[in-house]
This record gives sequence, C-alpha cells and structure tokens, in this order.
Amino acid sequence: MNKKGFTLIELLVVVLIIGILAAVALPQYFKAVEKSRATEALSIMGSVAAAMERARLVSSTNTYPESLGTLDIEFSDVNGSAVAGGSWTTNNFAISVSGTDTSSGVITASRNGGSSSGYTLKRYYYTGKVTCSATGDRSGICESMGLPNSTSN
Repeated sequence: MNKKGFTLIELLVVVLIIGILAAVALPQYFKAVEKSRATEALSIMGSVAAAMERARLVSSTNTYPESLGTLDIEFSDVNGSAVAGGSWTTNNFAISVSGTDTSSGVITASRNGGSSSGYTLKRYYYTGKVTCSATGDRSGICESMGLPNSTSN
C-alpha cells in the first residue's frame, strides 16, 4: 500500500522553522518602519526650518515667526484643516515650533503613540543641529539614524 502525504512530524518541523524565521524577521521589520517614520519627521522639520529661515530674512525685526500659519508653506492636520498655531499633529508625530531668535528657535517632533516609551527629535532653526532623545523600547532609534541618544533634551 503506497500512501502519499506528509507526516505530522514533517509538518511540525516546517511550522517550527517558519516560526523561528518570523521571530527573527518581525523585530527588524518594525525597526525599519520606525526608522522610516523618523526620517519622515526629519524631512518635515527640514522644510519647516527652511520656511522659518525665509520668514526671518523677510522680517523687519529679524526674528522667527511664532506660528506655522504665517509661513510660506501650508500644513493640514489629520482632518484636512489648515494649521494656524505653533503646533501640528500628523499621524505619527506632534510637531511644534518655539523661540523667535537665532539661539532659541527650535522645531520639536514628538512621536505619537500611546506608549510610555517614545522619542523626541529637535532641530534648531539657525544651526540646523538635530538632537534625539529616546526612552524604553525605542531607545535604539537615535543610534540607527546616526544621532546620539541624549535623554536630557
């Protein structure tokens, strides 16, 4: 009698191998997704910093504006409404601007998410310097972007 098919042991071995591969691949996938989100924030911050610098150059007082609504670029919130204040919330980040002079002007992007551990990116208008502070399970995001993790920011 010739029976064709797989034995239970063979099926269990295949399931075990797939489980091991998934356990190795999923954390790397989530790190890559988070790194792309952080890169998105850095790109937005670069656009805001350039718009802030343009606004300062045309200002008669040589200061940065206090509001995103006065810039020459337009921001929309998650509902599609135009942003007029000093902060803006995307699906992934809460972005805010503060400071009006060349030493204190900063853009801050804080990761949204409901988790107690997250990270914050800061970009200074005038110097372009970017700092990163991260805690908990996202503490490696700073290093993966080539930024030192400075939890004191």
